[in-house]
Amino acid sequence: MDRGYIYVNKNNIQHNIDYLNNLTGSELCIVVKANAYGHGIDWTVNTAIESGVVWFAVAAIDEAILVRSISDNIRILLLSEPSMSELEKLATYNIDTTVYNESFIEALGESQHSFKVHLKIDTGMHRVGCSPDEFELLYKKISSFKNLALEGICTHFPVADTDEIQTNHSIKMFKDTISNIDIKNLLIHADNSASTTYNNEKIFNMTRVGLAAYGYSLSPVSVASKLKPVMEIKTRISNIQIRKKGESVSYGKAHILQKDSLIATAPIGYGDGYPWNSFPDGKVIVNNRFCRLIGRVTMDQILFDVTGMEVEINDEVTILGASLDSNIEISIKDIAEWNNTIEWEILTNIKDNRLNRVEIEN
Repeated sequence: MDRGYIYVNKNNIQHNIDYLNNLTGSELCIVVKANAYGHGIDWTVNTAIESGVVWFAVAAIDEAILVRSISDNIRILLLSEPSMSELEKLATYNIDTTVYNESFIEALGESQHSFKVHLKIDTGMHRVGCSPDEFELLYKKISSFKNLALEGICTHFPVADTDEIQTNHSIKMFKDTISNIDIKNLLIHADNSASTTYNNEKIFNMTRVGLAAYGYSLSPVSVASKLKPVMEIKTRISNIQIRKKGESVSYGKAHILQKDSLIATAPIGYGDGYPWNSFPDGKVIVNNRFCRLIGRVTMDQILFDVTGMEVEINDEVTILGASLDSNIEISIKDIAEWNNTIEWEILTNIKDNRLNRVEIEN
């Protein structure tokens, strides 16, 4: 082990996919944007294909091209309109695209290429998407171009993880908006990881899941407990030193030792995606015990207190995941709470250019 490893568990992600398939009863679209939430886009797509997944969603053309390089036998959905300069890539790499602006739809329609599109309705997110009042106009506009194939209609819920009542209002708005068109041969998709647990509307025949596929859920415990986290991060003790009471540790003298202490160092830091704000609440696991961070996280290293412990250079350090005896663990939620942020930000900041990704199956 040099700097450390990102362990990705094949059995766990396939378990999550199987569980979500059974839960939703619809086509599953795995969201793999931002390097598959830090899990590795190539590994995630290949593993999901083995589980029968056909649809993958991305946020950028370059992500779509990478996914297409893995297989010609899958469908790829770009979740927002790309720039006009990238229209040819949509056609070349057979990428479905989301649409919601009349000018963009016209640009596609006037192109020499053929495109598959999904018309997005804004039901409260107010980020992208056509308003319900614009829907009929854009639906007819798409239908007027022979080179455009409407494959689906979609939306995105803004508060699916916190407000079921408001989400049900968004569902009703969506259903009312499309009530006058024939949707028999269309993909109707709106659900994200949170809303899959309570949206039982039969109208939806595809579910887009990101966080839940990787084993994390903000949904009820009954669902979250059935998902298995896919990622663990481990590193090693690279240095051990005795420091005296009153000495400061790390940058800014942010921590002054209250007693003589045994301090260990591990070669991981915010340059690897481990958040700077993890101190002072953060912990690691060494030899089945929690060890609190001491001093600020630096770009390449962290320090933690191992006073009173029997430790050696190269002992394993758990950054994310369970202890060797499985009695304690550090979750992605823990790290997010230490940093006053959300699980998505922690996961998508994890970098694999200095940590090695290793597949495990247990």
